[in-house]
Amino acid sequence: MGTPVLILGDSGAGKSYSLRNFKPDEVILLQCIPKILPFRATGWHLHGKLLPDGTKQRGNVLRMDDWEQVQDTINRMVLSKTRQVLIIDDFQTVMQHENMMRAYQTGYGKFTEMADHIWRIITAATQLPDGYRVYFLAHTEEVEGKVRMKTTGKMLNEKLTPEGYFSIVLRAIKKDGKHVFLIKGDDNDTAKAPPDLFPGMTEIDNDLKAVDVAITEFMTEL
Repeated sequence: MGTPVLILGDSGAGKSYSLRNFKPDEVILLQCIPKILPFRATGWHLHGKLLPDGTKQRGNVLRMDDWEQVQDTINRMVLSKTRQVLIIDDFQTVMQHENMMRAYQTGYGKFTEMADHIWRIITAATQLPDGYRVYFLAHTEEVEGKVRMKTTGKMLNEKLTPEGYFSIVLRAIKKDGKHVFLIKGDDNDTAKAPPDLFPGMTEIDNDLKAVDVAITEFMTEL
C-alpha cells in the first residue's frame, strides 16, 4: 500500500521550505495555491506552461485545487517511471475552495460530501502500490485547545478527523530561530510517528527529503 504522511504547520513554519533537498526528477509537487518556491528550485518547472514557441513545458510542478483532479493525480502516480513521491502543498485549500464554490448551497449535506471528498483523496494515497509516498502539507488550527489540521469549520470536523487516517503526522514549527519538525508533542498536539521511525527523538531537522529516506528504510511489507 502507499504511505500517506501529513505535515502540519502555520503559514511561514517551513513546510514548503522542507522540500529543498528533493531533486525534481524524483518528486511531483501539486500546488493547490500558485506560489513561488522558497528555495533555489533549479530544474523545477511548471507542467503545461505555454512557452514562447507555442509548445507546452513539461515539468514536475502541477497546479490544481479541484478534489477530483487531485484524486486523479494520485491515481496516475503509477504511470510515472521515475517518481514515487507526490507532495500536495496547502492541502486544506481543496476543501476551503470547494466550500467557497458551494457557499450558496443550503443544507448540511454538502459538508458530508466535502468530508467524503477529502476521505477519497487520502484513501487514494493508501491504495497506491508499495513504495509510493504522498505528503499532504496543510495549515493548522486550534480546536478546543488541540492543534489539528485546518478544515472549513465545525460542520466538517464533525464528519471527518483527517489526522486519524495517517500513521505519521509531523508538525512544522519554528524553535529558537530554526525550522524543525515536531515528531511528538503533548496531549494537545496531533503530531505522531511510529516509535521506531525516529527512536528517542521528539523533533528533527526541517528536511522532508531526510524524512522520506527514513520512511523508505522503515517501511515493511505486510
